[in-house]
Parts: sequence; C-alpha cells; structure tokens
Amino acid sequence: MSRIGNDTSDESLLVAFREGREEAFTQLFRRYSKRIFGYVLGIVSDSDIADDVTQKVFVKLARRPEAYSPMASFSSWLHRVARNAALDALKSCSRQVALEELGHESGTSIPDPFNTIQPLLFTAIQKLEGAQREALVLREYSELSYREIAEITGRTLATVKQDIFQARQFLRKELAPYLERTEIG
Repeated sequence: MSRIGNDTSDESLLVAFREGREEAFTQLFRRYSKRIFGYVLGIVSDSDIADDVTQKVFVKLARRPEAYSPMASFSSWLHRVARNAALDALKSCSRQVALEELGHESGTSIPDPFNTIQPLLFTAIQKLEGAQREALVLREYSELSYREIAEITGRTLATVKQDIFQARQFLRKELAPYLERTEIG
C-alpha cells in the first residue's frame, strides 16, 4: 500500500477511499473543508447554516464517493455539490434567515470563520450581488481558477472575469474610507 501524503492527488485519494482507506477521506476533508465552508458562507451568509451544509457535502462524499466522475476536477465537482447544497439550504430556510437578519443591527455579530477575514471585509463581501460574491469567494478563498469557477457556476469565462472585476471594484470603493483612516492614523 502506498503512503497517503499531502501531495497525493485528489483523484488518488478518492480511489484510495473507495478501496476502504479512511485516511484518504480524512485527507480530502482536511484539504477542502475550510474552503467549502468559506464558499458556502459566502452564499448563505450564516455560519451555522454554512457549517451544516459543509457537513452534508462531506457526508455525501463519504456515502457515495462513486458520485464523482473525472469529467471535471475533483475540486470543481466538490464546489458544485457545495453550491447546490447551499442553494437548497437557502430555499428551505430563507424565511428564517431573513427574520434573523432583521433582528441584528448591520455590522454586528459578523462571523469570522478562520480568524483571518477582517469584519469590515466580510461585511462588504456580504453586500455584493450574489453572482459577484460567489465568484469572488471561489477565486479568493477557494483559490480556484477562472475556468473552474465558470465550470462550477455554469457561467461563461468572460462573465466570471467581469463578476470578479466588478466585485473587487466594489470592495475597493466600499473599504476606501476605512483604508484611508488606517493610512493616516
């Protein structure tokens, strides 16, 4: 049996998991769980829901590893599964999320999943239009290529590039007052 390491390809890990090697699944989970959580959080805007959806994505993978077929990269496929699960979660609990958001003042109780996202940036990202937010989160936090993002979202490559460009422009404008204050002070 070959050793499973950090440099083992996703596809090799999936084959090893299908053969019964649990450590292969653990490696896939370690490799993708934070990325999937961050991506889903960008869609649903609620850390509890994002956590639930992330768990469902990995449960689905654990129960049906054969669902992945190598027509796309494993990463693209996993993000597509996460996207569908997140959209389903939004549909099933959209009223509940809307009611919860009405109870919070803007800018408070901002989830910070990895202690690296500044609260102001997170708030600004949540203000983005859905397609722009999704494309930006996939690019910046899941570190996917523009082509992979187009695959996942079903949008053209040009549209994805435009969405990310517009999202970055919006964030620059939205964060400019705060950045100017920190440069002066």
